[in-house]
Parts: sequence; structure tokens; C-alpha cells
Amino acid sequence: MDMPFDTSQAGPLVVGCHLSVAKGFPAAAAVAVQVGANALQFFPRNPRGGAQRQVSEAERAQWLERREEAGLRYTIAHIPYTVNLASPKPAAYEFARRVLREDLERCRWVGADAAVTHPGSYVEGDPADGIRRIIAAIEPVLPLLEEPGSPWLLLETMSGQGSEIGGRLEELRAILEGLGWPPRVGVCLDTCHLFAAGYDWRDPAQVGRLVEDLDRAVGWERVQALHVNDSKFPCGSRRDRHEKMGQGEIGRRGFANLLRHPRLRALPMLLETPIDGELDYAAEIRWLRELDQELAAGA
Repeated sequence: MDMPFDTSQAGPLVVGCHLSVAKGFPAAAAVAVQVGANALQFFPRNPRGGAQRQVSEAERAQWLERREEAGLRYTIAHIPYTVNLASPKPAAYEFARRVLREDLERCRWVGADAAVTHPGSYVEGDPADGIRRIIAAIEPVLPLLEEPGSPWLLLETMSGQGSEIGGRLEELRAILEGLGWPPRVGVCLDTCHLFAAGYDWRDPAQVGRLVEDLDRAVGWERVQALHVNDSKFPCGSRRDRHEKMGQGEIGRRGFANLLRHPRLRALPMLLETPIDGELDYAAEIRWLRELDQELAAGA
């Protein structure tokens, strides 16, 4: 299986954050350097689903050069939240299918390693109907994912609130199984979502169980990225609300357990914590790195 990131090797943390590319990809690389990131997540278009900003050949070339200079080891796009691949409404569903293809093509153009999407919400009826719609939406882009330079497509683990699909690992397995286990479709974890869905990071046994459950449900080799967010709400609440690192219900103990697990620590980590400005991510990244260093020193 062709993987964009080798998660089997120990080493320095690969940790970054979600940054705007509205002022250009090279500008985002500069901000990544300022906040101490060696990974970057971006929206390939307005997060509300508007048109893509054009990226010229000159900007692309400059971005690829700056990315190398900045030491960005992993870049990932986040498909807009307005995209609902499980929608029963024809207009919303066709919009989702179109945006998915366009954004995957944009990822290939800028050399992103992956694109992550929320699986979707079935809104009405049965979850199985929503899963069938997700499969039908992704199937047409599978040939695109096999082309040279194309990204992985990652399905995000969700909190399970309302009619969301992805709050149970079995739902992600059903999607992958329905697609025939394609080699470049995988999973992106989210610490807040998994906590809300019932996995308690504060309990080392549950962290180990999560890794085992993922290996059994989808195969660990498909787990390619990790959104790192604290949670405003308790474990099992089914409520998705991110909090700054160490200031929520997961807390220092929960993230310490995450970092102690070699498989989880090896994943590229992307912060989506609440901030007033992008430079605030410097403190969040520093908090995570310092915790990792304390654990390595035996603290």
C-alpha cells in the first residue's frame, strides 16, 4: 500500500495546524515556520463551499520550494464542512460530489499528501442509506486517487452527534468495504470526536483498545493522520466542541497517554483548537512538544 507518510518510524513529532491559504500557499508556509509547525492543514476553497481561488503555476512552484525550505513533512487539505456526501437532498449531494472531485484535483496540483472529509450526515431515514450514498459519491474519484501525485482521501472519525456517520468505527469499515478496500482511502482520527464518541484518552487501557479497534475495523495502515484537539464536553457526550490543548476534558493526562502510544505518536498531528489568530498556534504546538519532551525525560 502506497503511503504518503511512514507512521512506523519513531522520531521528532510531526505536528502542525490549520492555516489559511487565502493569501497564497507560500504565505501559509511562512506562518507555519513562525508557529513552529512541520505539518500544515488548509481549506482548498472557502470553508462554506465557495469557489476555489486560482493557484497559478508560479505560485505552485514557489509553494513547493517554500514547503521544502520550511521543513513541512505533511500537508493535508480539509474538504469544506458544507460538503455532505451522505445527503438525501439531490442538490446538496451533487454539490458534494462536485466539490470532492475538484478539491482532490486541487490537492494533486499543489502536492498535498492527503485530503480529509467528514463522511456526512444521513439527515433522515436509515444510517445504511447514508453509507450507500457516501460509497456512491466516492466511487467515481477512485481512478483519480490512483494517478501519480494524487493525495490519499481520509474519512474523519466523528463524535456521532445527530445523524452523523463516522461516530462508530464500524461505519467507516462499512464505507471502505463498500468501496472494495481501495489502496488510497484511509482514516483521519480526531481526539475530540473520539472522546465525545466514548473513547476516554485519560485511561491508558482505552487508548490501547482504540488502537486495537482501529486495526480490527479498518487496518492500522489506513490510519494516516490525527487531528489533535481538547474537548469542552465530557467523554461520551456525543458533542463536538474543541478546546485549547490541556484546558479541556481530555487534559494533560489524556494527551500524555496518546503520546506514550508509539503508533499514535508516529502519526502527523494537526491542531484545530480555538484561536484568536493563527500565531496563537505557536503556544499550542509548543505545549504538545514540551509534553512529549517531558515524557521522553521520564516525567
